[in-house]
Amino acid sequence: MPHPMETTLTAREASFVADIGYDRVAKAFDGGRVANVSRSRRTRRLDIRGAFSLAAAERLKLYPAPVREHIQGQIDAAIDAALSLSDVRDVECRDQVLVTTFKATKLARLVEERLGKLARLHDLVVVDNQRQGGAPTFRGTRIMVRHLAGLVRSRVARQEIAEDFPEVTDEMLEVAELYDRIYPQRGRPVVTGAGA
Repeated sequence: MPHPMETTLTAREASFVADIGYDRVAKAFDGGRVANVSRSRRTRRLDIRGAFSLAAAERLKLYPAPVREHIQGQIDAAIDAALSLSDVRDVECRDQVLVTTFKATKLARLVEERLGKLARLHDLVVVDNQRQGGAPTFRGTRIMVRHLAGLVRSRVARQEIAEDFPEVTDEMLEVAELYDRIYPQRGRPVVTGAGA
């Protein structure tokens, strides 16, 4: 399902979608290389065009400066005109005898795939203050996302997780790990169980 180009992303979501470090996204905001499309000054959000432009810039770092600048300009113009990521085309830079092609279509597919994973994450994970103290859980269950992420991070065997949580799927484990990475817990950890 194509995502509208105006879909907005947090800096961490954009980091995942563009497959670049969060620090790179933060620096792009600080340097004014991407526009904050949030209505709030306290929140940083960018649209898919901004995320794609950052993804392209990261991949262009190895290109010679004149080629990089030319291709980045073409990519930015193409993405500004695009209605969806499927409209993005490869970009060529012709410099006397050398022709350099930037595979923008391949990058667009990667961004679209990661947007799909992010959408699936939002389908599976819910935050309900009436359930598990407001901790993120998987829809229709009481299984806490961060608990599963901790098990994955601790390298607990899949078979052992299945013994304790038979309804957990491989997709849920992947989503838990991704959720924990994109939305890191802030403040004091939520205490659950006896004595809470």
